[in-house]
Amino acid sequence: MSEFRQNPINKSWVLVAPARNKRPDEYKTYSVMHGVPEEDPKCVFCPGNEHLNPELWRTPKYGDWEVRVIPNKFAALEQTAIYRHKEFYVSYAGDGDHEVIVTRKHNEPVALQSIATVELSLKTFIERYRNLSKRPDLAYVQIFHNHGRDAGASLVHPHYQLLATPIVPPHIHNEIMGCYHYYQNNKKCVYCDIIKEERLVRDRLVYEDEHFVVLSAYASRKPFETWILPKKHGARFEEMDQGQLRHLSFVLKVMLGQLYTKLSDPPLNFYVHTMPIKRHDSQLSIGEENAYHWHLTIFPRITIWAGFEYATGIPVNPMPPEVTAKFLRGDS
Repeated sequence: MSEFRQNPINKSWVLVAPARNKRPDEYKTYSVMHGVPEEDPKCVFCPGNEHLNPELWRTPKYGDWEVRVIPNKFAALEQTAIYRHKEFYVSYAGDGDHEVIVTRKHNEPVALQSIATVELSLKTFIERYRNLSKRPDLAYVQIFHNHGRDAGASLVHPHYQLLATPIVPPHIHNEIMGCYHYYQNNKKCVYCDIIKEERLVRDRLVYEDEHFVVLSAYASRKPFETWILPKKHGARFEEMDQGQLRHLSFVLKVMLGQLYTKLSDPPLNFYVHTMPIKRHDSQLSIGEENAYHWHLTIFPRITIWAGFEYATGIPVNPMPPEVTAKFLRGDS
């Protein structure tokens, strides 16, 4: 039976329509990394081609690098003169930063990387976030990963992107405000309550350890939309402790590994949602941090939006999250 479900944070709707469903394993598309060599001399990210990209940061600092940070050659944002124009239309300078975080092996997606490599990448995210947050012209740092051409990856070599913007993106703003309103009404974090509810019901619980829960989101926009949430309340990804960092590296690898194995390496995105760059400790910002809960979303790109989705803004999801959770747990 079809069912409209509402996201409890931003109040958006999805339509879960099981009548249009296939079996979970029938959502296999194409393997992103099938037939990709271990190194490609034509790849600008591969070892040996370092001279093609100016380097912002690397680790380890000497010898063979494992992770490099380079400017995006086709940057969506750049450091430029700041202006704001408002008459009938409003525009703002495309000021910001656009970096690429590259891991060493050409044919090793995050799902197959060692936990140590994943942890090194996460540490690099935090290092770059802290570096960019010192710039007074920036408001938000978005970290994300595109895997496969249908997820927006123009190069197959595994890499992440970081875009630092002078504005808080509307989707982030709406999410923060939704959390804040819930907190004002209930004196509790909505994500903490989601974790409590999902651990009680367990229908959408995919994985749990002492630091994290993994959920098939109640109002999933697409099949296999997966949330990784820290059990310990915290508004900022960049402030997690070493224990959380190590466990997140394991959990992220495991969940991407499940999708890699069960759906034959599908195209996907994942991204981190955290608070905007902290500028002061006003009562409002303190209240927002009490209300907000950082998290990571994995978003496989295995269905296509059509007329209804674009016309109404309501995604149609043919796979109930209870089914995807069961599949990812290995119960079916």
